[in-house]
Amino acid sequence: MIEEIVRFFEENEYIKLNQLKFNYLNAVYVSPKQIYGFVQFETEAELRENWGKAADELAVKLQSRLVKELHMLIWDVYLIVIISQDQIDTSYRKLIENDRHYFRKIVITKNDAPYINRIPFVLNLTSDKELIIFNDTEFFEEFRECLKPATLDKLPQDFFNPKFKADQLTDFFSSIKKDDLN
Repeated sequence: MIEEIVRFFEENEYIKLNQLKFNYLNAVYVSPKQIYGFVQFETEAELRENWGKAADELAVKLQSRLVKELHMLIWDVYLIVIISQDQIDTSYRKLIENDRHYFRKIVITKNDAPYINRIPFVLNLTSDKELIIFNDTEFFEEFRECLKPATLDKLPQDFFNPKFKADQLTDFFSSIKKDDLN
C-alpha cells in the first residue's frame, strides 16, 4: 500500500525529507505547497497505540520549525495514516480524521483503493484519470441508492461490482426490453 503512494509522490513534484530522523513516521514528503507525513501500521491495535505519537513527532520535528517564508505551510501539513488491514472500526477512524490538532489526519485502509484518491493535493492536474471525482465503488453505491427495489431485483447479482466489465453491462442491457425494468 505505502509503496503505491510513495511512488506517486516520487514521480511528482515532492521531495523526500532525509535530513530528519523519525522514530514513528515512515517518510515525509514536501513541496512548496504541502507537507505529508506517512506512518504505516499493520494492525488496528498498533494504530491505536502509536498514531498520536506519529502526529506529535510530525508537529514537533517539522511543523514547529516552519519559520519565515515557510511559516504559511503550517496550514498545509497532513498526516497520512496507513493501516494494512481491510478496514478498521469506523468510529475510531472518524476520531482520528476529525482530530484537527496540529494538522489534518487521513486514514487509509486496504479497502480505500485507489489509495491516492483519499489524499488532498494541490497539483496541476493534466490527465483525465487524475480528474476523477469519486471512484467506481462510490459511483455504484450512489447508483444503487437511486434505484427502486423492483429494479434492483431484476439486475444481475454482480451488477454493482466495479469489476463488472463494460461489455458485460452492454450485453446485459442489450438483452432486456425497456418494459422489463419498469
